[in-house]
Amino acid sequence: MAVASGASNGQPHLNNVVQDATNGRVADPLIQDVDTQERAAAEVKGRQQLEQLKSVAKRSEPVAEQEVQIDRGHSSVIPTISVQDVDSDKPGPQSEESSPVVEDDTPTPPGDVSSSPAPAIPDWYKIGWRQVSGIDAPEGEEKDRNILDQFLSEQYYGSWYHNAGIIIFAVFASHFLTRFGFGWGWLFIVLAVCSTYYTTSMERTRRRSRDDIQRELVKTRLASEHESAEWINNFLDRFWLIYEPVLSATISSSVNQILSTSTPAFLDSLSLSTFTLGNKAPRIDKVRTFPKTEEDIVMMDWGFSFTPNDLDLTPKQAAAKVNPKIVLSIRVGKGLATAAIPVLVEDINFSGLMRIRMKLMTNFPHVQIVDLCFLEKPVIDYVLKPIGGETFGFDIANIPGLSSFIRDMTHATLEPMMYDPHVFTLNLEQLLSGTPLDTAVGVLQITIISARGIKGQKIGGGTPDPYVAITINNRAELAHTKYKHNTYNPTWMETKFVLINSLTESLVLNLFDYNDHRKDTLLGSSTFELEKLTKDATWEGVMTPVLKDGKERGELRYDVSFYPVLKPEGQEEIPDTTVGIVRLTVHQAKELDTRKSLSGDLNPLAKVYLGDSKAPIHTTRNAKHTSSPVWESAHEFLCIDKNSSVITVKVIDDRDFLKDPVVGRMSIRLKDLLDFKAEGKDWFPLSDCQSGRIRLSAEWKPLDMAGSLQGIDQYMPPIGVVRLLLDRAADVKNVEASLGGKSDPYVRVQVNNVTKGRTEVVNNNLNPVWDQIVYIPVHSLRETLMLECMDYQHLTKDRSLGYVELKVSDLVVENDDPLHPFLSTGVKNMSESIRLDKGKSYKGTLYFRAEFVPAMKLKGLTFTEGTSSAVVIEEAAADSDSGSVVSKTSDGSVEDDGPIQSGVTISGPEKKGHTKNAKSTDTIKTTDTSATHATNQTQDSKKNEEPGFTLSKEELLSHQSGIIIFNVISGNLVKKARLEVLLDDGYWPCFSTQRASSTKAQWAYVGEAFIKELDFGQIWLRLNEADEGEKDDVIAQWKGDAKAFLELTMDGPQIYTLTDVDERNYASTIRIEARFVPVPVELEPRESINNQGTLHVQLLDARDLPAADRGGKSDPYAVFSLNDNKVFKSDTIKKTINPDWNESFDCSVPSRVHANFTVEVFDWNQIEQSKSLGSAQIDLSELEPFMVAERTLPLSTPKNGEKGRIRVQLTFRPEIIVKTRAKTSTFSSAGRAMTQLGGLPVSAGKGVFHGVTGVFKNIGGKDGDVVVPAIPEIPAGQASHPISAKSDGVGVAPFPSSPTIEGLPGVSSEPGTLRVSVLDAKDLAPTDVKPYAVLRLGDKECKTKHVKTNNPEWGESFTFTAGPLTPKMFVWIHDHKTLGKDKLLGDGEIDIWRHIVPGQVSATEVSVELRNGVGKLRLQLDFDPTLSPSERRPSTSSGDDSMLRRKSIASPSRFSLRGRRPGATDDD
Repeated sequence: MAVASGASNGQPHLNNVVQDATNGRVADPLIQDVDTQERAAAEVKGRQQLEQLKSVAKRSEPVAEQEVQIDRGHSSVIPTISVQDVDSDKPGPQSEESSPVVEDDTPTPPGDVSSSPAPAIPDWYKIGWRQVSGIDAPEGEEKDRNILDQFLSEQYYGSWYHNAGIIIFAVFASHFLTRFGFGWGWLFIVLAVCSTYYTTSMERTRRRSRDDIQRELVKTRLASEHESAEWINNFLDRFWLIYEPVLSATISSSVNQILSTSTPAFLDSLSLSTFTLGNKAPRIDKVRTFPKTEEDIVMMDWGFSFTPNDLDLTPKQAAAKVNPKIVLSIRVGKGLATAAIPVLVEDINFSGLMRIRMKLMTNFPHVQIVDLCFLEKPVIDYVLKPIGGETFGFDIANIPGLSSFIRDMTHATLEPMMYDPHVFTLNLEQLLSGTPLDTAVGVLQITIISARGIKGQKIGGGTPDPYVAITINNRAELAHTKYKHNTYNPTWMETKFVLINSLTESLVLNLFDYNDHRKDTLLGSSTFELEKLTKDATWEGVMTPVLKDGKERGELRYDVSFYPVLKPEGQEEIPDTTVGIVRLTVHQAKELDTRKSLSGDLNPLAKVYLGDSKAPIHTTRNAKHTSSPVWESAHEFLCIDKNSSVITVKVIDDRDFLKDPVVGRMSIRLKDLLDFKAEGKDWFPLSDCQSGRIRLSAEWKPLDMAGSLQGIDQYMPPIGVVRLLLDRAADVKNVEASLGGKSDPYVRVQVNNVTKGRTEVVNNNLNPVWDQIVYIPVHSLRETLMLECMDYQHLTKDRSLGYVELKVSDLVVENDDPLHPFLSTGVKNMSESIRLDKGKSYKGTLYFRAEFVPAMKLKGLTFTEGTSSAVVIEEAAADSDSGSVVSKTSDGSVEDDGPIQSGVTISGPEKKGHTKNAKSTDTIKTTDTSATHATNQTQDSKKNEEPGFTLSKEELLSHQSGIIIFNVISGNLVKKARLEVLLDDGYWPCFSTQRASSTKAQWAYVGEAFIKELDFGQIWLRLNEADEGEKDDVIAQWKGDAKAFLELTMDGPQIYTLTDVDERNYASTIRIEARFVPVPVELEPRESINNQGTLHVQLLDARDLPAADRGGKSDPYAVFSLNDNKVFKSDTIKKTINPDWNESFDCSVPSRVHANFTVEVFDWNQIEQSKSLGSAQIDLSELEPFMVAERTLPLSTPKNGEKGRIRVQLTFRPEIIVKTRAKTSTFSSAGRAMTQLGGLPVSAGKGVFHGVTGVFKNIGGKDGDVVVPAIPEIPAGQASHPISAKSDGVGVAPFPSSPTIEGLPGVSSEPGTLRVSVLDAKDLAPTDVKPYAVLRLGDKECKTKHVKTNNPEWGESFTFTAGPLTPKMFVWIHDHKTLGKDKLLGDGEIDIWRHIVPGQVSATEVSVELRNGVGKLRLQLDFDPTLSPSERRPSTSSGDDSMLRRKSIASPSRFSLRGRRPGATDDD
């Protein structure tokens, strides 16, 4: 605890602490001057008194569990004292960038400690043995470091290498010298080098051997023998003379504080008037160490003694000898008629043998736990004179039997605490962490619902009047319900909040029968283990028996919920919430006004009030006979609105029989008090008095309660959106250079540490080009957008590459029109340097364009339901304040110390006018706030009358673009997860709630998302079990039309069912409502839904193609490419220059505007490479959606110019293309299209979604809720379309169509034959690969040939036996390695019976997106249920090899055991 810092800060001295006025330092206690020693003693006493008060107060206060007092805020108490900055009259401060930096060139002495912070140690430095050894290195780095160990044995580079090396050196050196005719002198030099090496090596070896032998011998001796510690005894003899006065002052101040709080009412005071431990130091007799323990355990046995009395002393030594002496003064009487009775304890002797066990740790203080125990009973002796003092006192040890009785009682008390095998444990890590031991870890919400079948009756007959008392481990009562009159089946429905400091105890609910004139009767108890809350934080409808004497006396029903205190994770900051626990500490007061006391003497105590409440929530102890009391009294309460909470503290003079006057008071807003603590200020003046100050501090602990982070109460409607065109970045930081790769950058935009938008990921590029537009909702001109460049990680958290800040005020100006209060300043093109997180260095440049688009100002933008816990708490507090409540606690009656005056005496520090690191010159003065109070009321009334547009639901939904505001209320989940909300392509979540602490989630979370085209947009609700920033673990999801979603949720909360993504019969429900704020945004053509979709191409024919053969003919085939990726290859038509193809295909187009769609005709050659006959560019931007357009395209080559033409038909269907993030790559340019929504095509034409709203009809919803069923969909990564019986160009004809099979898939137990044609793959990574495909169905596995290209075309076919027992086929793509193990490029799975429908679709072409990699695989499935698997039938492949059909139904037979291929799942 800091000593008062002198007169420079305007604070008087504390408790007679004397300081040197010349230099501000405390006087040296060792100066041999009488006055100086007296002043030093007073200083030591005051300092040690203040240092020990906190721990004393903790021990004297009750346990932390208590019924929590609730601060509901909205107090009418208004500040009367403000904090002003004396610099405010000066010109405004310069910004940090423009203010000149003044360098101090004053020379500093050597060894001077720098005032600036020490620079951070670079990452490449290796500090300490752990970093040098690499035992904490990540797995990958450890493998790189030990690469030598994997290929070379230790004998080739260890000590053998050095010994062999010197021999080889001597041989070759001597041979060289002899061969070239050098003399004997050079040979002697070589001999001297070898001799020196040998001598040095032997000396080191012997030294190490001696050390090892000595260590082993010492270990044996340490474990079996005791050793003396005379060296430390010699040190203690000298150090004790210096330290004993300080130790005695510390003990005296601590004990006096305890005695003052524990003084009985019939005594005036208890105090230690004399305390000394003598001038002879304690002695350590022997020490024994145990070396054979764990590495982090130190265990020793210490024998020690404290025998201060000596017999053989000279007269001079006897005169200077001081023995231990303790005098306890007991003062009896009242007022002036008091007398002190001294109780003397002297000649103290103590000796014992103690075992000390210490557990070490890496962090300070490096000793985590200390266990102490006595191996034998210690010897304790003393002289106690309770009457007569030192002169006439009588030692009670002379009374027969009394001394042994006291000794036995002492041993009986200490034995279960610290006599072997019991140990006394000190957790030094917790004691020195600064966290109070009695601090609360969270809030327990208990709702007592009812009791049924109570067995018991009143004395003398009658029905009981039951109520429930809440306790922890049956300790003091924390809270109770009202009693219900004359019933065996009471119903209470009361909610109580209790602060708890541990989840290892039990919640005990005692059921009492209320009696008017006698003690209430216990009817029974119910117990709930709080440890269950670690698994699930919410338990609803708990029913436990009421037990008494082991017999059941009824049943109690209640709900229990736990809201933990939020703690930082790693380097993340604690989220700021408005709901939390406040730990308020009233430290001390000084210079209290004594005018109201006739004797000029005060017995002050402090009372704490919340808001307008007349009942104090906390009362400190009274400090007797002082005007500078020290309380150090802490109290915790629950605050539901940090911004409006007001705390009032009254200092009262405690008078026994007279009215207690108020000495002074102070009121302060909680938010201001927390700001003062951050600035290091905790002294505040008292009002209504001439003098006096009080020291007060508060600690804020945010709670993880529903609505505390992003609830309705904290939500502010948006003023518009910032339209960001994130173009590109140059020279970004490479965080993967050590692994030989490059960063995978993307940009995320955050507002107040909440991510609002993100770009796609560009893989392996330090100069990424995104060219993407994101829309960020903003709510105030004071907001700042942080554009942070991130490196995407597939398995771990993404890493920051730096950030750029953009202030909203640079894009917006205020307007006088109340309906349009904000206007845009126009488009701004920017290029900013990317600032790294650490320091002020920069790396890279971000290029972007920003523009503000104002939102429509709506009137009355509120939600119909808000179930935030703050509302529940406020209702519970209001309910507890009203009605007749049984008073069973021992707090005493509520004393009214006068009304809480309407005036907060302290207001927060003004941030304006301060410069960074400037010295504080704030002053506190009293001001009148009645006008302020009236002004605030006027402002509140005007706030409710803010102008705005009032639109109906139909008018709102007529706007296409705007902000959807989601209020995620609650959920009933299968697993604890967080809810993510995605729009349209679903590449990144728009926002995510907190991870639910219970399967019965209560979120009350408000989030936003910007939608560009409401008619065509989609909403995706997704439950993610993984934490934010980690690899996704989606357990359930729901997708639907955005407009239909808003039509339902704008009317009130709706319930949506999210189905399990693995198609198990698990379903979760989410309760949610939404609002819509239109934003008139003009979209670019590339932003529209019409810009993306599926292109259907019908290749008709070609005419007048160039002749490539000698006979004037060609063998033409056509290849279509999209953005340089081949999407289709036609059949080859032999010997013609006018081919007719009549083939068709579909491909996904992510952007028509930027699409590079080409067709090129080749001449097929069997031996040499195919020759180009001409190519043509196809412009997709001119196509009208859903309209068939026929194009005749001229073909041209650079060599021959235009020659020939090709005819195609094009049909574009706008669709939302779902994008995926596969490891560290973005989706390919020809991604997959989400083609179905509950059996309906997701198209963008007019009226396409007209009939979809019928899906969302009421299905038994309660209270008007609409249960929206999940929409079935094709599994992610698979798309298919039926094909005709015509050949597809690889020589594979489909099986003939079969008759309809009853059921799906075929009910018949007889399997059929499935022919799988592996057509091709594209966009495999990397480019230099030799891919081949492996297929497995049941127990059969087939493999294609490998082709050297990243767009392979196999055209191979295989046959399998397929039936109801083989629902899935698994596919792996490997890179063939001539030497080494083949590398997995990707894998996928195909749900066969999703694509094959017996009786309807027997042949289909399937496209599969590869997982664990990139690319797409295309196959053709042909199913024939009429062909028996036992029959033999050749299969066609590119190599004309015949393959016999084998049965491939999965079987548990031992013959089917095989090694699992990498990437296989549990479904194999």
